[in-house]
Amino acid sequence: MGFPKKYLNAWSRHHRSGGFGIHSPFAYQFVRNVWRQPLPYYAYGGMRQLLNTIKAGTTPRQRREMDLISEKEARLLFRVTNFFNPQRILQVGASTGVESVAMLAVNSQSRLYMYDTQLEQKALAVRVLKSQLDRVECYDDVKVAADDFLAGEAASRLALVNSPADETVLKRLLDAQCVLVLRNLNHDESMSALFDTCCQHMPMGQTYTNDKIAILNPNPKLQREDFLLWL
Repeated sequence: MGFPKKYLNAWSRHHRSGGFGIHSPFAYQFVRNVWRQPLPYYAYGGMRQLLNTIKAGTTPRQRREMDLISEKEARLLFRVTNFFNPQRILQVGASTGVESVAMLAVNSQSRLYMYDTQLEQKALAVRVLKSQLDRVECYDDVKVAADDFLAGEAASRLALVNSPADETVLKRLLDAQCVLVLRNLNHDESMSALFDTCCQHMPMGQTYTNDKIAILNPNPKLQREDFLLWL
């Protein structure tokens, strides 16, 4: 979203984020109780402590380069995972591992399928994930990761995309009714383009975005709608 447009529609996005003007009962509940839920969750303290520890040992430039998630987005990611409660989680791009910790904190039985061709070079992510390694499968091929992620039965699945991925894989995930979370839309044009591609591919379901992070729910029982919000 361009700078002028971002501020011209700020009131509309903020108004919609309160649930005003949303007619879908599912979307209204999701926006009010997940996207903008003000009440604290048990995992927030641990996430804040982890983020503060990372910030204490890095510069702002280093944090940008390592793609450190903001506390607001980490909390939202936890709430989204908590809402859908997936048994299986696919993550594209390890980032710093904070996102993985946030998602795995929801359900001790969930498993994470991690795709990152440079994971071994990301010392911070490896350290952060060390205590969760028994629940993490690592891959250097996104198609193989998606195959294993989608294999077998699972009541719910969620995929987090931190960095650009093969759009055919994302379309396959949407066709399997997997909830997608896409980050860095404002920092990476290819991520923004992927979001647009995914939106065009979804015949039914809803999307929610503030043009930084996007959540795509391809539930075929939901009318096709897109919500531009404020976080």
